[in-house]
Amino acid sequence: MREHIRNTFFEYGWLLPLLTPAAQVGGRALINILLLVYLLWALIAVPGSRVRIERPALILYAVLLVAYLISIPGALDMQASLHEWVKFTLHSLAFYFTLVVLLSRPQALQQLLTYLGYAGLLLLTALMVMMLWKLTQPDFLPVAALVEDNLPFLTPFMLALLWRSINPRYRVAVMVVVALMIFGYVLYSEGRAALLGLIIALFLSMLLILHTGRIRALVISVVVLGSAVVITSATFFREHRIVPVVVQHQEQTGDPQWAALDRFTSYRTMLWRQALQNPPQNLLTGVGMANVALSGQVTSLDLPDKTVVHLGHLHNFVFDAWFETGLLGLAALLAFVAYPFLRGWRVVRAGGESAMPAGLLLASVAALLMGGLLSFSYASRQFALYLPMLLAALWYLSGPLQRQRQP
Repeated sequence: MREHIRNTFFEYGWLLPLLTPAAQVGGRALINILLLVYLLWALIAVPGSRVRIERPALILYAVLLVAYLISIPGALDMQASLHEWVKFTLHSLAFYFTLVVLLSRPQALQQLLTYLGYAGLLLLTALMVMMLWKLTQPDFLPVAALVEDNLPFLTPFMLALLWRSINPRYRVAVMVVVALMIFGYVLYSEGRAALLGLIIALFLSMLLILHTGRIRALVISVVVLGSAVVITSATFFREHRIVPVVVQHQEQTGDPQWAALDRFTSYRTMLWRQALQNPPQNLLTGVGMANVALSGQVTSLDLPDKTVVHLGHLHNFVFDAWFETGLLGLAALLAFVAYPFLRGWRVVRAGGESAMPAGLLLASVAALLMGGLLSFSYASRQFALYLPMLLAALWYLSGPLQRQRQP
């Protein structure tokens, strides 16, 4: 019985997290069910697997978890911090599970890249259907109703899948249509973080996969960005798009010197300045995971309309990780991400059969990081689940066995 469970997990069960981007349209409960099934399945199937994982990968992952754990004893709310740490740990186990499967099955990497493409197409279809339905609602507001965050990191895999699967006669046309659907959805959603993520993914795809020259890739990216800004100028330079949790009247105390930049960034720059002006008492370990919202002087925004808005996090994974887990947590996170990213970059520069998949993964990782700089936090599903799976693939591609296969 256990052997059957193990075989099915290694064949396709390990890809179950790729359903969660599309499952978001069904709500958090559906995602939680999928991830619970995945976790239980993996905990039965993976133990006992005889694979040799590079020690640096395990060390960096363990250091990350320990650095986050250290922030709990001094947390403002220890229970909330412990709960967040457990949730992050359970999600990020996908890093270890993915590495084990990739090292166990030579064909698993191509399977991962292919199903990341299918996951993106499934997500795009679900988002389009839900958008058409939501358009009929009288209170429809794109910035609140549309969910664009996961499209950028899946876009390189979608386009690569279409390139491989579609008849050459129709290939370019289909890819252009899909790309326009993706950009159109992101522009309509007014998601500027997702737009920048898409631009970064486009630039790196041209640079690392299509081998477009740097200047040409940069020019094309700037032209696309400029066109997007022109098309969405009515909303791109908006006053602010922060959804308040609690709002109460208060006199304006914002800094006039930063007023224009604050409005353009939807007051994110105000959040970041407040974090720097009111750092955590313990710079090494922070205030604890999921605790930044308890620091009212940091996450409360005094807006020009004489209201104060209280936010749940700092809308920047670097600031969030620093404030909640301290310098130790931030350093561990940056090392966990940077080391396999740099190794993957060297794989692309070396050429060979691993260069293209490495380029896809790097473009996807860069899109996630860009989104995290302006939107989701270091403990989000993007950083706790999707990013670790991509990093595991980069570890595999740049590992000793893969290097030996390079021509």
